Amino acid sequence: MERQPKKTRAKKPKIRLTIFDVAREAGVSTKTVSKVMNNQPGVSEETRARVFRVVRELGYHPHYGARSLRAARRNCVGVAVAPPLGMVPLREDFLVWLLAKLSTTFSSDGAYLTFDTSRLSEGSMIDYGRGVWERMYDLCFIVGPFPLNDNTINRIHFSGVPYLALGRPVPWESCNYAAVDLERAAYDSAKFLLARGHRRILLLSAFEGYSAEWERREGFCRALEESGIRREDAERMIVDAGTRPEHLRDVLEKALKALEYTAIIDSTAFEDAGAIRMGCAQAGKTPGKDLEVVVWTYEEEGTILPEASAHVWIPVRKAVLRGIEEVARHLAGGSGEQGPTAASVSRDFGAGITLPVIQCLEPAVLSTQRQPAVAPRRTIRIVDLL
Repeated sequence: MERQPKKTRAKKPKIRLTIFDVAREAGVSTKTVSKVMNNQPGVSEETRARVFRVVRELGYHPHYGARSLRAARRNCVGVAVAPPLGMVPLREDFLVWLLAKLSTTFSSDGAYLTFDTSRLSEGSMIDYGRGVWERMYDLCFIVGPFPLNDNTINRIHFSGVPYLALGRPVPWESCNYAAVDLERAAYDSAKFLLARGHRRILLLSAFEGYSAEWERREGFCRALEESGIRREDAERMIVDAGTRPEHLRDVLEKALKALEYTAIIDSTAFEDAGAIRMGCAQAGKTPGKDLEVVVWTYEEEGTILPEASAHVWIPVRKAVLRGIEEVARHLAGGSGEQGPTAASVSRDFGAGITLPVIQCLEPAVLSTQRQPAVAPRRTIRIVDLL
């Protein structure tokens, strides 16, 4: 009788490889494997190459969950957004740009990068600090603007988790932040028009109830008060244009019909020249002829409204990048001018490091030079992309 092949049970592959498996296959100690995986010195190039070859062949990945239990760390950089994203006009490429900058700085050695998207919808009541309270992050970046007298950012500050606010909270004395000085931008814009003889200046503001609006208001009123205009009169020259570019036209028309203005500061940074022209036209005015205009923009060069007397560059990305680099220098254990490598940041990342108070405030730039008109990038809400 023909022999039947012997039935054997398939060997179950090992589900979870450990550092001991890598050490055994590479013929080294677990300490050596750890040094190689964390890009630390003290290992020869030959041994390092052998360990990496074994890691690739086995498909090994460090168990960050177990590591976090042992070392009280999560190997994770978190990004949260303070206001509901539905009310914040963001360029569609800003969060992609932020993701790229954080990834190249903190994730080269395997740190996770987490975006908390819980506040996608308007009216969301989810606490944007929940990732900090739940100890999910070793480091957290919070995108503003921030509600006035925001207690959440204050609690984060005293939580012990290193963080950086991208935008300036109010009050800001003890907070870590990287931001553009919007108060000074509003002050300089008003001073520019006051020096040209204007006393009836309309400030188109945005983000009512948030620190960004407070800064605009304070800078504008301070400039007018210095010129002898009472604060209550200055306050009456400020109108909120909402959070969406489509509101700008109607708000501008209504304001110009209510009072007689000779100049406008569009501090919304909506970069909507058509809305400005249409709002003025519906009130029987022409920008550049009947009204002198100062326009805020995120564009370093180029003109949003060619008939404007000046443009104010709001360098948000420059401010954020400066803050990220400052955090990275401290995590790498240095404070010099030369920034750390991504590897040096990753090695020390999360190892019980606390940040000093970091306050990076980037000045806005007012320019009267008119470059050829360019089409600005489209300003949209993130939820429009979903």
